[in-house]
Amino acid sequence: MQDINASISRLLDYAVKNKMIAESDRLWAANAIIAKLKLPSFTQVKIKEKLPKYPRQILSDISTFAAENKIIQDLPFSKDIFENSIMGIFLQRPSDFVKTFQEIAAKKNIKAATDYLYEKECQSCYIKVQEIEKNIVWKSKTKYGSIDIAINLSKPEKTPQEIALIKELGAKGLAENSYPKCLLCRENEGFEGGASIAPKNNLRLIPLKLDGETWYFQFSPYVYYKEHCIVFDSRHKDMEIKSKTFAKLLDFLDNFPHYFIGSNADLPIVGGSILNHDHYQGGNYIFPMHKAAVKKTFKLKKFPRLKCGILNWHLSVIRLNGNRKDILGASSLIFERWKKYSDAKAEIEAFSGDIRHNTLNPFAKKIGDAFQMDLALRNNRTSQQFPEGIFHTDPKYYHLKRENMGLIEVLGRGILPPRLKDELQRVKESLIDGSVENLKCDASFAKHYPWAKELSAKYVFSAENAEKIMRAEIAARFCQALDCCAVFKQNKNGEEAFDRFINSLNGCKS
Repeated sequence: MQDINASISRLLDYAVKNKMIAESDRLWAANAIIAKLKLPSFTQVKIKEKLPKYPRQILSDISTFAAENKIIQDLPFSKDIFENSIMGIFLQRPSDFVKTFQEIAAKKNIKAATDYLYEKECQSCYIKVQEIEKNIVWKSKTKYGSIDIAINLSKPEKTPQEIALIKELGAKGLAENSYPKCLLCRENEGFEGGASIAPKNNLRLIPLKLDGETWYFQFSPYVYYKEHCIVFDSRHKDMEIKSKTFAKLLDFLDNFPHYFIGSNADLPIVGGSILNHDHYQGGNYIFPMHKAAVKKTFKLKKFPRLKCGILNWHLSVIRLNGNRKDILGASSLIFERWKKYSDAKAEIEAFSGDIRHNTLNPFAKKIGDAFQMDLALRNNRTSQQFPEGIFHTDPKYYHLKRENMGLIEVLGRGILPPRLKDELQRVKESLIDGSVENLKCDASFAKHYPWAKELSAKYVFSAENAEKIMRAEIAARFCQALDCCAVFKQNKNGEEAFDRFINSLNGCKS
């Protein structure tokens, strides 16, 4: 009992110190915790050591006690649910939290309000700070500037026991797939969670109006970049890019001028992992694409004051700079034209029967009082030669990443799977000791063999230089995969094709 009393005392001290509860709430909070732990009593312990910045380890100690005493299952998802339910005790109710957020924004500014929300979500462990710190992240120079690479180790993979439990629930018709309808629905706020859906007791949402509609703002629990936020429709409806999308993005910037905002595409192959709930992603981060230079300027006859250009970037991106009215008008013009645009010479077909193939990724940010809109043109058509997408990653790059190139990748941050941590270590060792040929004999590493063989012929590897070379080559490989997604390639034919599309915007024949 002494150890668990000490852990509870540490958590209470942490909550009081960080103003999550008042000192007068200490016994009330303690009783709520011991009820979850099925303890008959609690004795406050004087804690002498310095409290941590965030209480992740304290919570882990408490959930371990709960598992050891058969209060919860000794499974990662059970512990996560339990820890979230405890931290839910210390957060204000949603309505009070929103009121505090709005008061800070009114008295100070919106940045102070988002800083407050972000810090509280870190303190409540909704944002998985310790897990995020495990990610392997670096920057590499490329011909277009820089690129960000992250091997994502923060999001836990399910254990065999958890997978078996989900399968069992499904067989019994008890799988948690109807409420909430998806991971982004409004109903997630305060939801306990389960084997197949993450707990959200400590999630807090901020309501806002975008183009007259109710949407919600939250932070991602596994932030892929600084203050990674998600903005989602109050209704459970499919992703859809349309003219009103651009108005919503600019409305968001009027509310959060210190952030950028963007959207995944609304079609499979070129879209993100969630297509069944309309949402955007943003944050307080400058991505490599934001810093990309304009390689060619052009004019739109209908919007003579607008600065328009083609970016020197991996994908085919149009950049617009100007006032709100012109940005909205030009973005709609470009999107509506692109939706129906075909160019046989460039293998671009807008439709296969009634199935649309053309869409885009829009990205917006404020620069002073003006707006900047980047439109990345996408096409999801497949062929017999490229069944997973003509403008999708070439299969020879699948050994690093097979998933769709979504919003974050388009912006220049490669999110690579956790399996690469161990796999690339083995590849590196084989390059150092000259055992590359052995890779093709192991099913786990054979997929890396062709690439490793190329590297072994290109460099002389040693223990001192291997890591630096590998990181640069991984970044280069990701960039090559990203290049595959350009509808207009960075070559003479591609540039001429891009010019034909630009000319079509001014009424010229393409």
